[in-house]
Amino acid sequence: MATEIRLGSRKFYDDEHFPGGIDRSGFFTIPEANVLINYGYTLNGLFTGDITPQNSDEQAFVDEIKLDQSSSIYEVKLWQKYLKAVHRVTHRASAISTRHEHKEYVENDDEA
Repeated sequence: MATEIRLGSRKFYDDEHFPGGIDRSGFFTIPEANVLINYGYTLNGLFTGDITPQNSDEQAFVDEIKLDQSSSIYEVKLWQKYLKAVHRVTHRASAISTRHEHKEYVENDDEA
């Protein structure tokens, strides 16, 4: 990374949205996944306001991400891509029936 955004305090895996791992999700290239894993806690903290910017690069990230527009800053583009991926993962639609409905059908079939 060409910017001075600090490394995260620990690795960022986001098991809640990507239980198989960010690097295996299919949404990100290997270099993108590595940046998210290494800098994700910092980017998330800056995004949510839990971390205050300590330098001009971090302040630029905060300013650009608030605009919610296309940016020339790599980290902003990557974080926007991450947010879209999270939205896609949590909002999947399915045309198949739920397991509960299927289970009732199987139970009724066994009783007959």
